[in-house]
Amino acid sequence: MRKSLLLALTLSFVYVGTAQAQAIFDKAWGAKAGVSVSSASLDAIGETFDKSNQTGFAGGLFIHNYWGLFGGQLEASYIQKGVKGTSASGVENAATKIDYIELAALLKLGLPLGIVRPGLFGGIGFDIKVSCSEDSPGTIAFCDNVKSTDWAGILGGDVIVYFGSFSVFGDGRYNFGLSNIDGVDDVLDAAEYKNQGWTFQAGVGFEIG
Repeated sequence: MRKSLLLALTLSFVYVGTAQAQAIFDKAWGAKAGVSVSSASLDAIGETFDKSNQTGFAGGLFIHNYWGLFGGQLEASYIQKGVKGTSASGVENAATKIDYIELAALLKLGLPLGIVRPGLFGGIGFDIKVSCSEDSPGTIAFCDNVKSTDWAGILGGDVIVYFGSFSVFGDGRYNFGLSNIDGVDDVLDAAEYKNQGWTFQAGVGFEIG
């Protein structure tokens, strides 16, 4: 009786372990959406702008592949960036909003734990400006001089949970500008504007063959 019970428990654990292993798949494509909490690095502006976070939308499509613990991911996303605060002229809630299409390439490290894979990633994004707007009258027409492209570094982590042929995940990342997007060359306007901020997204992935 005890041997039969022990054998049944052993077979159950083997079955569960096998089912969990089969639940994890390495190749996937999917979609994600969430919120961006952005600001900016405003070197040489000093106290002329008291900055705070600008909230917007972030979301897009991705495809990834794991080879054991390591993987790669390609993304195409729509991200709203910008900054708000008090301008030099004293205008409160002055806001600049810059929308981008971001093409990103990431290197990933993921640890498969049953049906869960927590991971870390880092990479680079190439941003293409879609629009720029300023919500505060009386401020400098910054949007007239914003460059059409930007480069961004990306660092973050995610947790993927697998359910058969699809998965769900949460993703948090820090995005920091690698280039100055202020296109003014005037030496009297030596300000340097670099995007920076966080995005928090959730999504779903589907197994690829």
